Amino acid sequence: MDSGTSHDFRFRSFRLCETERLLLKNGDPVPLTPKAFDVLIHLVKNAGHLVEKEKLIQSVWPDSFVEEGNLTRTIHTLRRALGENDSGNKFIETVPTKGYRFVAAVEDPPETPITRDEASVENAAAPTAKPGGVWTAFLGRPILWIIVTALVAGVSFEILMTIGSKGSAAAMLGPETLNGEAYQHFTQGRLLVERKLRGDDQTALAEFDKAIELDRNYANAYAGRADAKYILFVKSGSHEDVSEARTAVRNAIELDPTNVYALTIDCRILATYDWDRGEAEKECRKAVEIDPQNEGAHRELAFLLSSLGRNAEALQAMDKAVTIAPTSFNKRSRGVLLYLSRDYDAALDQFLQVSRTDPLFTETAWWLLRCYHMKQDQKDAFEVYVLFLERSGASADEIKSVRETFERSGWNEVLRLIADKLGKSSMLPAGIYAQLGEKDEAFEILDNMSERRAIMLVTAAREPMLDPLRDDPRYKALMAKIGFPDSR
Repeated sequence: MDSGTSHDFRFRSFRLCETERLLLKNGDPVPLTPKAFDVLIHLVKNAGHLVEKEKLIQSVWPDSFVEEGNLTRTIHTLRRALGENDSGNKFIETVPTKGYRFVAAVEDPPETPITRDEASVENAAAPTAKPGGVWTAFLGRPILWIIVTALVAGVSFEILMTIGSKGSAAAMLGPETLNGEAYQHFTQGRLLVERKLRGDDQTALAEFDKAIELDRNYANAYAGRADAKYILFVKSGSHEDVSEARTAVRNAIELDPTNVYALTIDCRILATYDWDRGEAEKECRKAVEIDPQNEGAHRELAFLLSSLGRNAEALQAMDKAVTIAPTSFNKRSRGVLLYLSRDYDAALDQFLQVSRTDPLFTETAWWLLRCYHMKQDQKDAFEVYVLFLERSGASADEIKSVRETFERSGWNEVLRLIADKLGKSSMLPAGIYAQLGEKDEAFEILDNMSERRAIMLVTAAREPMLDPLRDDPRYKALMAKIGFPDSR
């Protein structure tokens, strides 16, 4: 098939329209991200032939350095969108170590025009507030497409329910901006923030900034900017990011005092950076009262209550978040609360469920390791770490060396290797050093985290791996400093 030709293709019940950038199934749009669409076009144009990974990456990401994992995730997204399964419904074949092959029969469709209902969402929403134009976009098929896009991407329905100032279904149909283009940029930013893949936070920030540029009175866009900036702070440690996040929150609340998204981010900043958990709870409670169906507000409240040792209330709030949006992120968050409340068996059940369904295993692996360690199940803790290494692309020699260390010197020596690998900057190595009895190293990390106001320091009062430190005067001084004077 001529890979340079630009036209439409049909395979099974699908029609792929290159010029319109549409994938249709029985005439209905199937939502795809731009990169997923590009990968699909490339595979379909070369149907029946092997397309090497390197060629796909160079074609779809020509001006960027991307990891092979980006392509793997995109293929996974395509298979899910196409409905590929293990019962013979197969579209994309993996050629081990080489690349991929599109195996469904492809044909050119007859020359039939694309109907209005098949028009892309990019053409559906008016860029300016022309009378009736933007409302037609939100009330027609495109709003359904946005909903489906969010669900296919594994994004919570809460994204859409918070587009309006109060998050209700009615508000969703009448967003607080009349600028269709600004609305699209905001929605894309929210999708990226919720997806939480590498690089999404910076891209999300750009989307929110575009929305603000198009509508300076768009409260949700300012709240989104605050969200993205605070996520960036977690990685950068730059207090300037926090300052900008706080300014954006204030702008949003000034424009709309009932903006749930802004109140939730304000709660997060107050709890994890300002260490003012009294004011944080007020903001979270206000958000939940305004919109009881906002999973983000319930989740933020749950983590705050957990940090205060109010475990039953925290789990109740998190269960509400999971009920509203049963995403892997929310389920993993529920597991974290169970771990912090020392219900290790229940936490393990939750994390194992997530690890079976979520290809983004890295974060879950560390929590599984903690649970097994605290249960003194060293063998399973070690096997989780080995699986993490395998999924992270570690070499066979590195894995062999770790296994030899475990067999020769035991789990504690592997823990020391893990701590050295992670560096002295986060809660897990602090917990590891505490478990190994190396208190000075643990306090060095915790003191550094307090100076940086690292967000995960909020778990220090409840983190089980820090138990060996609790009788040390340095621990009590640290807890008083960060707002937990009664921590035991």
